[in-house]
Amino acid sequence: MSVTDLTGTIDAPVSDAGGVAARRGFKYQDHVAALFVLTMIDDPRLAEVECETADDIFLFWQAGETEYPEYVQVKTTEGDRKWTKDEVTTRSPPKKPTSLVEKSLLCDRHGPNARFQIVSRRDVNKSLACLKLERGARFRREPAAELGKKLAKQLKTVSPLGNDLVYWAEQTVWQVTGDVTALIALNHKKISVLAERFGGNPIASHVDQIYQDLLRIVDDAATASRVSDPEKKVLARSTTIAWWTQHLANTEAAQQRTSKPYRAKTDAFFADLHHMPEDSLRRALSSYDVRFENERWRSQQLADHLVDWLPEIALKASDLASVQHLQLRRKTRDAVSTIKRHRAISDQQLVAETLLHVVIRQNFGSESIACKLFYQSATGLRSFGSAHIVHAPRGDELWLGRATIATADSHEAILKATLADLEHVLDPDFLKEERETILALREPLHLLPTSLEAALARNAPIDDLVEALCIPILIAYDSNVLGAGYARDYRTRLIAEVQASYAALKPRLPSTLQNVKVHIFMVPIECVATLTAHFTILMGG
Repeated sequence: MSVTDLTGTIDAPVSDAGGVAARRGFKYQDHVAALFVLTMIDDPRLAEVECETADDIFLFWQAGETEYPEYVQVKTTEGDRKWTKDEVTTRSPPKKPTSLVEKSLLCDRHGPNARFQIVSRRDVNKSLACLKLERGARFRREPAAELGKKLAKQLKTVSPLGNDLVYWAEQTVWQVTGDVTALIALNHKKISVLAERFGGNPIASHVDQIYQDLLRIVDDAATASRVSDPEKKVLARSTTIAWWTQHLANTEAAQQRTSKPYRAKTDAFFADLHHMPEDSLRRALSSYDVRFENERWRSQQLADHLVDWLPEIALKASDLASVQHLQLRRKTRDAVSTIKRHRAISDQQLVAETLLHVVIRQNFGSESIACKLFYQSATGLRSFGSAHIVHAPRGDELWLGRATIATADSHEAILKATLADLEHVLDPDFLKEERETILALREPLHLLPTSLEAALARNAPIDDLVEALCIPILIAYDSNVLGAGYARDYRTRLIAEVQASYAALKPRLPSTLQNVKVHIFMVPIECVATLTAHFTILMGG
């Protein structure tokens, strides 16, 4: 049922005279109509919303076999005074049924069981306060009946379907929505709540886009001609739900375009072992303990934890934001296979790179530039295996990391190779190429705003990049302390081992790094070979 389907019951001829023809732009009434359209999405009993037909807004309700119309008048008159009984019964001219209550009642011509609603910016005073309560509310019945008697005694008007103002008072709800700003805020909140119920979570800008589109739809309905395009004045629930579903799909796409996957928080796995900041030297040491469980070193648990982080190592931020969880393991496995096949990375080195990634992400809340493992530069030098943006109060830093993992018999050789590679990291051509790689791989829409934009700009002096640079070096190694098995004092001896290793390493750092921030990370391992084997099995290798 709609008013446009019942033109045969309307006494006056349908025309476009009055408000519709004179309408210009969005009105307060559009925002009220938008509120009812959102209500229609949420409430399946509301089947249709019409704009400027039988009343300012016409609602058609269906509840089982019960159908009824509701006539909504929108009152936007300014003023500080509350609406009073005298104001709503004042006629102009005085001998015609032109008061607010009569105009509302006289809309009753489109079916039985009519309901009425007044929506206003201004509040009502005590004489009309009962109308703000829901129909059927226990505390409403007596005062509404009394109000109806007073109105009917003063005004004898009867609707085309035979209802008087006693009936009107019983069936009318007065909704106070405040000014335009308050009404817009109400509708924005309703969109967000509705989206959440439908499984969406639109960002603020997309909520506004949805709302602007809704206002356009409402305005199109309000300005459509009752004579030539009566069907365009009807907003049906079925078509509105289709419109809403499309916007939810757009919301999901918008979320994927701007999602910040590196903001996800996880529980820490490692226990802090020992930290030694040396700010004056621009050096720092951090070490972490994997710990024992039932007096057994947690090799299996560590391998499992590292595999959980592989998606961030192997996939781009856009992949992390868009890939379905059921596809994540397969997509990660395929990406890791590609890395290993084309970049000749061993499982052992992949363990090291993942360890560095995890400790930086979990302990510094960084955002990573993914898919960077063993990028081969044009100069033949291996680039940094990882790149992270670390957000800091004094200015963001770019952490370009190297990761090493060594068995007892390979420790010295691997350390020498790593230190040799570091000799070249401040070469301007090398850093420019590194910057180009970062610019090619990073996806700014999926990262937080950063103060590094100027330093990363292609035409910026490389000195700007060096000033914001930190080089994290992870060393995971076969530990003599852990290799001896569990002991109650193992942490004390492990700290001493780490301190001795750091003291031996620090003077061996290339002199070219003297003015660059270097952060050493040490992760003692019980047995590198065993950890790598667990890791390989869990990867499906």
